[in-house]
Amino acid sequence: MPSVEQLLTSIDGYREDMIGALGELLRIPAIGPENGGDGEFEGARYLRELVERCGFDDVEMFDALDERVRLRLRPNVVAKKRGSSDQTVWIVTHMDTVPPGDLDTWNYPPFSPRLVDGKLYGLGSEDNGQAMIASLFAAKALNELSPAGRRTMGLAIVADEERGSEKGIKFLIREGVFRSGDIIYVPDYGVPDGSVIEVAEKSLVWLKVTVEGKQTHASTPAKGINAMKVGSRFMTFLLDHLAEKYGKTSEIFMPPNSTFEPTKRLQTVGNINTVPGEDVFYLDFRILPDYDAEEVLKTVKKIARLFEERTGADITVENEQTTSAGPPSPTDNEAMKALVSAIKTVREVEPVARGIGGGTCANLFRLAGFDAYAWQTVDEVAHSINEYSKVDNIVGDAKVFAVLMASLCYPSEFGLE
Repeated sequence: MPSVEQLLTSIDGYREDMIGALGELLRIPAIGPENGGDGEFEGARYLRELVERCGFDDVEMFDALDERVRLRLRPNVVAKKRGSSDQTVWIVTHMDTVPPGDLDTWNYPPFSPRLVDGKLYGLGSEDNGQAMIASLFAAKALNELSPAGRRTMGLAIVADEERGSEKGIKFLIREGVFRSGDIIYVPDYGVPDGSVIEVAEKSLVWLKVTVEGKQTHASTPAKGINAMKVGSRFMTFLLDHLAEKYGKTSEIFMPPNSTFEPTKRLQTVGNINTVPGEDVFYLDFRILPDYDAEEVLKTVKKIARLFEERTGADITVENEQTTSAGPPSPTDNEAMKALVSAIKTVREVEPVARGIGGGTCANLFRLAGFDAYAWQTVDEVAHSINEYSKVDNIVGDAKVFAVLMASLCYPSEFGLE
């Protein structure tokens, strides 16, 4: 009978292999078409080869059609190690990344990974390469030590997470990859000491606001309608009003309140002495489940109409994306208890359940009727310049995933019943 100690020792032996595998992955851009990229095809091809070397029974590609990318495919890699039961324990990670931004601001080129002081730098290293590689090598260790399990062990490595998951998680749910009763973990959220398990998310609303005024020379502002001035006043009033109207708090969430933030503003005029006739900006709302996202959107549009009447400008509010909050995942079931136990065993911390602002695939599973849990150990540098992953976190999280899967899929083999 293999032991948990043997399992953890096996993962320690993969340390250099994990660094190498993540480094190779980070060299392959996987940026979606909305951000000017060509998708995940090359990364998926590399990952499929890696998955096939990890001892799975079945490795399938689920290709979502997308006319915007070169080969018109957004691939998803799905691997299973069959158990005596069809019930599957899944770890779900994503291939795609956000764009790198200004390359001159990176100390280490985003697609040329560098290992410095125990940190592997590169775009997508923390989000979501660390969890991808950790889960793969956790499965490899289990597959090498144990031939068959009580439950099926599954990995899903998906596309399109950064822009809504239509070609990723939502596509796989429609294809019937996940079944009722499956246990799902989404390591796409974490804190530096691994002490938080995400069990709930806020609703997410992204809005584009376009204010149309009348352009004129800055020396004669009365001849025009300053769209930037209208837009700024509208934005300030709106955000203050929303924060007051939707002001409930919930201590399970971090932060405990709904948040309403301006995030991006487009340049309109290119010179200083012109009153702009257009102002375009974007808003990011994270709304507690107590409130209906559509009702919040109606409030925004109502205030826009009031500002149109007062100023003479035209204000258009476009919904870029809305994802409603699913129900919180239970914290007293086998799935949660197994994760808590694995974290305590490996990380020696007592994790707590929390809700977050939103944005992981876990919420999409909850909306589809599945319980899902998000956890990993990270420095929270996702979407940042000089993004990195600590090698110790890759190895440590692989150990947690291995113990977790052992307890749910191979309890008899590892003496974990």
